[in-house]
Amino acid sequence: MINEKLDIELLEVLKENGFTESTRLEQICIPKIKSGRDLLCIAPNGSGKSTTIVVSVLQRLKSSLDDNPRAIIVVQNKERALEMKAEFERLGEYTDLRVQTACDDEKINDQKDKIYMGSDVVIGTAKRLNQVYTLYALNLGVVKIFAIDNAETVIKSINYTQIDRLSESMPKAQRVVFASHMNEWIERFADTFMNVQDIIEIDEEDKDESNNQV
Repeated sequence: MINEKLDIELLEVLKENGFTESTRLEQICIPKIKSGRDLLCIAPNGSGKSTTIVVSVLQRLKSSLDDNPRAIIVVQNKERALEMKAEFERLGEYTDLRVQTACDDEKINDQKDKIYMGSDVVIGTAKRLNQVYTLYALNLGVVKIFAIDNAETVIKSINYTQIDRLSESMPKAQRVVFASHMNEWIERFADTFMNVQDIIEIDEEDKDESNNQV
């Protein structure tokens, strides 16, 4: 990670948390995400996909601004949302970014109020993000990054219309999709919503086995 052209504060926090080297995926994807291009990355578990999302969002957003979220991250469940939020808090301790979650088995009114009162990053499931959006508590008009983690689980037939609706509501957002393998739903999403995306494939031999990766 220390080889990436990142903000000084972010680099210092990464070093303090033991991120002394980049995985192959991080070396390739972080600069591409920084450039603003849509990115589709297929890589095995343990290669640094989630860390790449967190670091890239921290680098792009830097600090809080207004009340509307500028990054939406879709995950498969509450557990993953809380894990990613904790990683934002750990690696983004130098920022004032407001990170909220929107998960299925939490009280929607509590989530809605927190998001509506001010958020920079919202992490949640496709179903709950759509519900909050329907309640007019989630303004997607200024979103800069729309990221999907573990897309092979998140983008599937039961969720596709929800993902579709979210993506259509933020036409100017950069789309960043990470998965461990390709499937027909990911291909459909990429063909429909991603603009001349870079497609990165990392195989098992290329990934770094470092225990510091999320």
